[in-house]
Amino acid sequence: MQEPGTKGFFFDRRDGDGDEPDDADTTAGLISLPAALLERHGARMLNPEHAAAIPGQPAVRPTVYRARTLLVPGHLLKDAAFIEAVNMVLARAGMNLVPPETPDGDLRRIPEDVAEVLRQLPRVAVLTAASPDDDVAEPVVIDAWVALQTLRAAAKTQKQPTFRLRRHAVPDEQTVATISLEHLLVGSAITGSPAHGGGGGLSGNPNDSTGVAGPTSTDSYQFNGGDTRTPVAVCLEAPRRLSPGDCEARYGRRPVVAVLDTGIREHPWLDVAKDGNGYETDPNGNGFVAVDEGIQEAIRWAGEQASGAGDKPRQVIKNAWDKPVTADPLVGELDTDTGHSTFISGIVRQVAPEAQVLAIRIMHGDGIVNEGDLLCALSLLARRVALAEADGMSGMVDVVSLSLGYFSERGYAHFTSGLRTVIDLLRNLGVAVIAAAGNYSTSRRFYPAAFAQPPAPAGQVPLISVGALNPNRTTAVFSDGGTWINAWAWGAAMVSTFPVDIQGSRSPEIRIRTRPGTGLTPGDPYAGEREALDPDDYRSGFALWSGTSFSAPLVAAHIARALLREKTDPKLGLTLPGKVAARQRALAALENLRWKD
Repeated sequence: MQEPGTKGFFFDRRDGDGDEPDDADTTAGLISLPAALLERHGARMLNPEHAAAIPGQPAVRPTVYRARTLLVPGHLLKDAAFIEAVNMVLARAGMNLVPPETPDGDLRRIPEDVAEVLRQLPRVAVLTAASPDDDVAEPVVIDAWVALQTLRAAAKTQKQPTFRLRRHAVPDEQTVATISLEHLLVGSAITGSPAHGGGGGLSGNPNDSTGVAGPTSTDSYQFNGGDTRTPVAVCLEAPRRLSPGDCEARYGRRPVVAVLDTGIREHPWLDVAKDGNGYETDPNGNGFVAVDEGIQEAIRWAGEQASGAGDKPRQVIKNAWDKPVTADPLVGELDTDTGHSTFISGIVRQVAPEAQVLAIRIMHGDGIVNEGDLLCALSLLARRVALAEADGMSGMVDVVSLSLGYFSERGYAHFTSGLRTVIDLLRNLGVAVIAAAGNYSTSRRFYPAAFAQPPAPAGQVPLISVGALNPNRTTAVFSDGGTWINAWAWGAAMVSTFPVDIQGSRSPEIRIRTRPGTGLTPGDPYAGEREALDPDDYRSGFALWSGTSFSAPLVAAHIARALLREKTDPKLGLTLPGKVAARQRALAALENLRWKD
C-alpha cells in the first residue's frame, strides 16, 4: 500500500457508500474565538442568527472574517468605473471601498496564461466610512459582511455589467460574486494554553473549539498546564545530508518544500542561527531551510499598504522570523503557535534530509493567518515557479505544505474563490499542494483542504488533504473527517525540532538547591539546581506536539523523498524545465507512494 517507511496512507474515497454527505454534519467546527484574539486582528465572527441577510439567499454558516477588508479581483481594482459604481452602492451603508496600490510585479518573463491568472487574483481592498454629502457625519459601523450583502442585494436587480455605461448603474451578480470576505484562517496544531486560548485548533471539547481546555476526550493530547506541546530530549544526530556538490551530482538539485507558516527560528538541524536581533540561514542557500526575502518583502509591503489605507488593526507580517514568542509580555506565556514552522521543518528533515525547506512566514504566533497574506504568498510562489520553469530550475518549488484553514460561510466554498484559483494554478505548474484537514472533529469542509473534492482529472496533480492518525494508526479523535479527505498520516504525539532559544514564563512545580555532592560538576551553570520538568523550556531543541498540522508536512516530505527516486528515469529528472515535466515528476512521485484518487 505504501512506499517502504512511509506513514502516509492513501485510501479509496468513500463517496456513495451510504455515508451522509459532508455538509450534513451539524457540528459547526470553529464557532468562536477569544474576544481578545478577534480584537487583535480586527476580526468578527459571522453568527448566522444575527447576520445581515438577503431574501431568498441560502442560509449561511459560522465563519471568521476581517471586519474592514474585502477580497476583490486585481483587474477590477484597477477599473475606476467599477470602483465608482461599487462606492455608489456602498454609500447606502455609509461605507467606501479603497483599492490599495497592488502592483503586479514583473510578469513579462512568464507565460501569458499564468500572468493573466496572477493579474486577476483577488487582493485586499479596505473599507472606510463614506464621506457624507451634507458634511454632517453619521456614526458608521464598518463591517465587511454588511458591505458584501449590500453589493449582492443591489446586484440582484442588475442583469448586465452596465457600470461602464450609466453613472448610477451597479455591478451585476456575476461580477459581485467574485468579491468575497477576507477570512481569518487558523493553524492546525492542537493548542491549549489557558492564558490566551489561541485560534490554532482544538483545545477542549471537540464540538466547542472555544480555546478553553477542559476534561474531555482530548485530555490525552494535553500536558502540564493544559498545553498540547511539551519539551522532550532526543538522542539522535541530525539525519545525514549530502553536500551541495554531491547532491547536485546525484540528483541535479534538491527538491524544495515550501512551508507557509509562522516563520523560522534557531535550530542546528535546520541550519538556522541567531544573528543579532534576528536569524540567518546559510548565506549561500545551501542550508536545510532557506527564505525568500523578495516574497517576504512583498507580503510586508502589501500589509502596510492595507494598514495605511485604513485597515486597523492589521498585524503586518514584517519578516521571515518567528517572533515575538508571546503576544502578552506581561504574562510571558508562549504564543499558542510559536515554533510551529520550526516543528514542521524538522518533520521534513527527518523524512527527506536531501530536500530543502523554503520557509515563508504568513502566520502569527497565535496561529492566525489573514487570507490576503496567504493569497499574496501563494501568488508570489506561483510567479517564482513559472520563472524557474521558463528561465532555469534554481528557484523551483516542488511541494507546498499548508497547515491552516477556515470554514466557509457557505456549504461549499464558491467556485470563484481566489484561494482555489491560485492553488489550481500551482498544481497546473506541477506543484504538489498538501493541506491539513483541521482539528475540529467535524466533517464540515475545512478549506483549502476541502478543495481536494472533486478529485483532479487524470493527468493533473491532485490537491492532497491529510487527516491525522494516532501512533497506533487509528484515527486521532481531534482530526476532521469527511469524504473530502484523501490521505491520512501520523499527526498525534509527534516529535520534532523546536527553537532552541525558547523559554516561557512557566516554572517547574518543584525547584530546589542541590545538596553537596548530588548535583552536576561544579562550574556547570545548572550545577546548583534540582527541579521538576519545566513545561515551556525548549532549550533541548525538541518537542512533542499533535495536530493535522503535522500530518500534512509528513506527506509532503514523503513526496519530496519520492521525487529523488525518480532520478532513475531520465524523463523525470529534477532539472528538466517546464510545467509538463513538473507535472510528470509529481504524478510519478505520487504513484511511487501508491496514490489513488
